[in-house]
Amino acid sequence: MNIGFIGLGPLGEPIAGNLMAWCRDHGCHLYVWDPSAEAMSRLVKSGARHGQDPASIAQRCTVLLSVLPAPEDVSALALGENGVLDNADGLDIWIELSPFYNARWEQFIDAVPEGLIMVDAPVKGSIEAAEEGTLTVEFEGQSQVFHRYKNLLEAFSIHSTLIKPENSR
Repeated sequence: MNIGFIGLGPLGEPIAGNLMAWCRDHGCHLYVWDPSAEAMSRLVKSGARHGQDPASIAQRCTVLLSVLPAPEDVSALALGENGVLDNADGLDIWIELSPFYNARWEQFIDAVPEGLIMVDAPVKGSIEAAEEGTLTVEFEGQSQVFHRYKNLLEAFSIHSTLIKPENSR
């Protein structure tokens, strides 16, 4: 399985580092992308693969996780030039982990390719918790999807909660 991770800021980089360890244990590849070449370099040195841009990650991976600074950044990632949604043919799920609820999902729901599952799953906790893999994840989605990816979420969280299971997209 190829997993993509976009957003290697203070919270995203340690989450991606924990995912890298999980990928090694589970025979997966982790592709990373961030505007910061320095953050990408650190993860590539630990075994991650260098994503050229968000489009290349969406094209190459079946699972995408992201941690971004603001809802506007999520919208830009989804719809912008080389955006995820225009390049998501092989992508099964996009789990957006930014520590805020993203009410903007609805703004681009019509652009979501058929079959792509979009999940708003904000993480709660400090940078230290991200480094230690002890974040909390509030997964807004359907029960069967939550349980399919729970093991992956446990790579960087100590507690995952399923919320709004029947009202999700």
